[in-house]
Amino acid sequence: MAKKGGLSKTARVSLVQRDSTNFLTDRVCMQCGERIMLKELLPVKVIGQGMQYYHKNHFAVA
Repeated sequence: MAKKGGLSKTARVSLVQRDSTNFLTDRVCMQCGERIMLKELLPVKVIGQGMQYYHKNHFAVA
């Protein structure tokens, strides 16, 4: 049985991901064509095309 007052499984995973090192992903920015570091990754779902990936500073919300 889980201890009371502890973090949920999802919250523990979130903390680990936040503390992890920044690494180069296999995702390529749709605007500049360069690979994206994990902390700069911004996934965008486009209807009819699927997921597209941008650097956070390259994607401007219209």
